[in-house]
Amino acid sequence: MERNKLKTGVTLYVLIIQLFMTIIGLSFLGVYIGSKIDPEGNQMMIYGAIGLFVGIFLSFITLFQFIKSEAKRERRT
Repeated sequence: MERNKLKTGVTLYVLIIQLFMTIIGLSFLGVYIGSKIDPEGNQMMIYGAIGLFVGIFLSFITLFQFIKSEAKRERRT
């Protein structure tokens, strides 16, 4: 029982780190794309914000799938 809690804790830690990296990575990707499209304008901010919201959306989907799979696994045991 204790081993399963440890495994779940490590998996949750890795998932949270992945969520933050996804959000940060997509934000920087949006800023990079915005700087290439319009270096003088404010496109960097717009694309960065779009990347941020896409990252948050994908992170919540990933978190929801993890919670759903954990609930299935707990029902089996």
